[in-house]
Amino acid sequence: MALLPYPDLRDLPEANRNLLADLPSLNIFRMLAGSGPSFVPFMALINAYLNEGILNEELRELVILRIGHLCGSPYELHQHVRVSRALGLSEARIAATRNELPSSEFSPAENAALALADDLTANVKGQPTLVEEVRKHLGNSGTQELIIIIGVYLLVCRFLETLEIEIEDQDIAGSGLNEIKRSLSRND
Repeated sequence: MALLPYPDLRDLPEANRNLLADLPSLNIFRMLAGSGPSFVPFMALINAYLNEGILNEELRELVILRIGHLCGSPYELHQHVRVSRALGLSEARIAATRNELPSSEFSPAENAALALADDLTANVKGQPTLVEEVRKHLGNSGTQELIIIIGVYLLVCRFLETLEIEIEDQDIAGSGLNEIKRSLSRND
Protein backbone atom coordinates (compact mmCIF):
# COMPACT_ATOMS: atom_id res chain seq x y z
CA MET A 1 0.00 0.00 0.00
CA ALA A 2 1.34 3.41 -0.95
CA LEU A 3 2.56 5.64 1.88
CA LEU A 4 0.16 8.41 0.78
CA PRO A 5 -3.33 7.77 -0.53
CA TYR A 6 -3.81 8.06 -4.26
CA PRO A 7 -5.62 11.33 -4.95
CA ASP A 8 -9.36 11.37 -5.40
CA LEU A 9 -10.06 12.22 -9.05
CA ARG A 10 -12.72 14.72 -7.97
CA ASP A 11 -10.07 16.72 -6.07
CA LEU A 12 -7.67 17.04 -9.00
CA PRO A 13 -7.35 20.18 -11.10
CA GLU A 14 -9.18 19.76 -14.39
CA ALA A 15 -5.97 19.66 -16.46
CA ASN A 16 -4.56 16.89 -14.27
CA ARG A 17 -7.81 14.93 -14.34
CA ASN A 18 -8.02 15.19 -18.15
CA LEU A 19 -4.42 14.14 -18.68
CA LEU A 20 -4.65 11.27 -16.22
CA ALA A 21 -7.76 9.96 -17.99
CA ASP A 22 -5.78 9.63 -21.22
CA LEU A 23 -2.57 8.16 -19.78
CA PRO A 24 -1.84 4.45 -19.39
CA SER A 25 -3.35 3.15 -16.16
CA LEU A 26 -0.21 3.14 -14.01
CA ASN A 27 0.04 3.82 -10.29
CA ILE A 28 2.89 6.26 -10.77
CA PHE A 29 0.67 8.47 -12.94
CA ARG A 30 -2.20 8.17 -10.45
CA MET A 31 0.06 9.43 -7.67
CA LEU A 32 1.79 12.09 -9.77
CA ALA A 33 -1.61 13.52 -10.77
CA GLY A 34 -1.95 14.71 -7.18
CA SER A 35 1.21 16.81 -7.36
CA GLY A 36 -0.67 19.93 -8.41
CA PRO A 37 0.49 22.17 -11.26
CA SER A 38 3.75 20.24 -11.78
CA PHE A 39 1.98 17.12 -13.14
CA VAL A 40 1.23 18.29 -16.70
CA PRO A 41 4.66 19.88 -17.37
CA PHE A 42 6.43 16.91 -15.78
CA MET A 43 4.60 14.55 -18.13
CA ALA A 44 5.53 16.84 -21.04
CA LEU A 45 9.19 16.54 -20.02
CA ILE A 46 8.94 12.75 -19.86
CA ASN A 47 7.25 12.65 -23.26
CA ALA A 48 9.95 14.90 -24.74
CA TYR A 49 12.70 12.34 -24.30
CA LEU A 50 10.61 9.15 -24.40
CA ASN A 51 8.94 9.96 -27.71
CA GLU A 52 10.81 12.86 -29.26
CA GLY A 53 14.30 12.56 -27.81
CA ILE A 54 17.51 12.43 -29.77
CA LEU A 55 18.97 9.39 -28.00
CA ASN A 56 18.10 6.03 -29.45
CA GLU A 57 15.44 4.20 -27.48
CA GLU A 58 17.65 1.22 -26.57
CA LEU A 59 20.31 3.44 -25.01
CA ARG A 60 17.65 5.40 -23.15
CA GLU A 61 16.05 2.25 -21.74
CA LEU A 62 19.39 0.75 -20.73
CA VAL A 63 20.16 3.90 -18.77
CA ILE A 64 16.72 3.92 -17.13
CA LEU A 65 17.14 0.27 -16.13
CA ARG A 66 20.60 0.99 -14.74
CA ILE A 67 19.21 3.83 -12.60
CA GLY A 68 16.42 1.52 -11.41
CA HIS A 69 18.99 -1.06 -10.29
CA LEU A 70 21.27 1.52 -8.68
CA CYS A 71 18.34 3.02 -6.76
CA GLY A 72 16.80 -0.32 -5.83
CA SER A 73 13.44 0.57 -7.36
CA PRO A 74 11.37 -2.54 -8.17
CA TYR A 75 8.53 -0.47 -9.67
CA GLU A 76 10.85 1.38 -12.05
CA LEU A 77 12.56 -1.84 -13.06
CA HIS A 78 9.26 -3.65 -13.60
CA GLN A 79 7.89 -0.93 -15.87
CA HIS A 80 11.05 -0.37 -17.89
CA VAL A 81 11.88 -4.05 -18.30
CA ARG A 82 8.39 -4.27 -19.81
CA VAL A 83 9.09 -1.24 -22.05
CA SER A 84 12.50 -2.61 -23.03
CA ARG A 85 11.00 -5.94 -24.06
CA ALA A 86 8.28 -4.17 -26.07
CA LEU A 87 11.05 -2.26 -27.89
CA GLY A 88 12.85 -5.51 -28.68
CA LEU A 89 15.84 -5.41 -26.29
CA SER A 90 17.29 -8.85 -25.65
CA GLU A 91 17.01 -10.47 -22.25
CA ALA A 92 20.83 -10.57 -22.06
CA ARG A 93 21.10 -6.80 -22.56
CA ILE A 94 18.31 -6.14 -20.05
CA ALA A 95 19.98 -8.42 -17.47
CA ALA A 96 23.41 -6.85 -18.06
CA THR A 97 22.15 -3.49 -16.76
CA ARG A 98 22.57 -4.84 -13.23
CA ASN A 99 26.14 -6.09 -13.75
CA GLU A 100 29.62 -4.59 -13.63
CA LEU A 101 30.73 -2.22 -16.38
CA PRO A 102 32.01 -2.20 -19.00
CA SER A 103 29.97 -5.04 -20.44
CA SER A 104 30.41 -6.86 -23.73
CA GLU A 105 26.61 -6.68 -24.07
CA PHE A 106 26.89 -2.94 -24.67
CA SER A 107 28.46 -0.76 -27.34
CA PRO A 108 31.19 1.72 -26.38
CA ALA A 109 28.58 4.51 -26.40
CA GLU A 110 26.25 2.51 -24.14
CA ASN A 111 29.06 1.60 -21.73
CA ALA A 112 30.04 5.29 -21.54
CA ALA A 113 26.44 6.38 -20.91
CA LEU A 114 25.96 3.73 -18.23
CA ALA A 115 29.24 4.69 -16.54
CA LEU A 116 28.02 8.29 -16.41
CA ALA A 117 24.72 7.08 -14.94
CA ASP A 118 26.68 5.26 -12.23
CA ASP A 119 28.78 8.34 -11.53
CA LEU A 120 25.83 10.76 -11.38
CA THR A 121 23.95 8.40 -9.08
CA ALA A 122 26.89 8.43 -6.66
CA ASN A 123 27.92 12.08 -7.12
CA VAL A 124 26.21 15.36 -7.89
CA LYS A 125 28.86 16.36 -10.43
CA GLY A 126 29.89 13.89 -13.08
CA GLN A 127 33.57 13.30 -13.69
CA PRO A 128 34.69 15.48 -16.63
CA THR A 129 36.47 12.51 -18.24
CA LEU A 130 33.21 10.52 -18.25
CA VAL A 131 31.23 13.45 -19.62
CA GLU A 132 33.82 13.88 -22.38
CA GLU A 133 33.68 10.18 -23.25
CA VAL A 134 29.90 10.38 -23.55
CA ARG A 135 30.18 13.55 -25.64
CA LYS A 136 32.48 11.76 -28.11
CA HIS A 137 29.72 9.24 -28.73
CA LEU A 138 26.54 11.28 -28.33
CA GLY A 139 27.55 14.86 -29.18
CA ASN A 140 26.68 17.90 -27.10
CA SER A 141 22.89 17.64 -27.32
CA GLY A 142 22.88 13.89 -26.73
CA THR A 143 25.07 14.34 -23.66
CA GLN A 144 22.72 16.97 -22.27
CA GLU A 145 19.67 14.80 -22.90
CA LEU A 146 21.39 11.85 -21.22
CA ILE A 147 22.14 13.93 -18.11
CA ILE A 148 18.50 15.06 -18.00
CA ILE A 149 17.26 11.47 -18.29
CA ILE A 150 19.59 10.33 -15.53
CA GLY A 151 18.42 13.16 -13.29
CA VAL A 152 14.75 12.59 -14.01
CA TYR A 153 14.97 8.87 -13.23
CA LEU A 154 16.88 9.54 -10.02
CA LEU A 155 13.91 11.73 -9.08
CA VAL A 156 11.34 9.19 -10.28
CA CYS A 157 12.96 6.35 -8.31
CA ARG A 158 13.04 8.48 -5.18
CA PHE A 159 9.37 9.40 -5.68
CA LEU A 160 8.40 5.76 -6.20
CA GLU A 161 10.40 4.38 -3.30
CA THR A 162 9.62 7.13 -0.80
CA LEU A 163 5.89 6.87 -1.46
CA GLU A 164 6.05 3.06 -1.70
CA ILE A 165 4.06 3.00 -4.93
CA GLU A 166 3.05 -0.55 -5.68
CA ILE A 167 3.34 -2.42 -8.97
CA GLU A 168 -0.03 -2.84 -10.66
CA ASP A 169 -1.77 -6.21 -10.46
CA GLN A 170 -1.99 -6.31 -14.26
CA ASP A 171 0.46 -4.91 -16.80
CA ILE A 172 -0.74 -2.50 -19.43
CA ALA A 173 -0.60 -3.67 -23.04
CA GLY A 174 2.44 -2.57 -25.02
CA SER A 175 5.05 -0.06 -23.93
CA GLY A 176 2.65 2.78 -23.12
CA LEU A 177 4.93 5.27 -24.92
CA ASN A 178 2.51 6.05 -27.73
CA GLU A 179 -0.31 6.49 -25.23
CA ILE A 180 1.76 9.05 -23.33
CA LYS A 181 2.44 10.95 -26.55
CA ARG A 182 -1.21 10.88 -27.63
CA SER A 183 -2.49 11.94 -24.22
CA LEU A 184 -0.25 15.00 -24.14
CA SER A 185 -1.17 16.02 -27.67
CA ARG A 186 -4.90 15.75 -26.82
CA ASN A 187 -4.45 17.78 -23.66
CA ASP A 188 -2.44 20.68 -25.12
